[in-house]
Amino acid sequence: MMAQWTKNLDKDEDKKNFQNSILGSRPVLERLYELLDEEERDLDSSELKEAVYDSPSWSALQAHKNGQRSMIRKIKQLINLDQQKA
Repeated sequence: MMAQWTKNLDKDEDKKNFQNSILGSRPVLERLYELLDEEERDLDSSELKEAVYDSPSWSALQAHKNGQRSMIRKIKQLINLDQQKA
């Protein structure tokens, strides 16, 4: 679990209680990870269609998709509880 989850808490007891709450939500976070994975795959596959390049605002669309992809990856990193220890 990343330290960001509890960095706003001062007391060790509060941190421990909140960590336990998060760990108790593991199935929900794992499902959210799967959903974000699907969204990321959809973004990737949407870029493979030739019609995408016909848009006059292709560069703005690409920038938007890159921003979405970046946020998906940040959230996936945050909810991966096995990644880092607090």
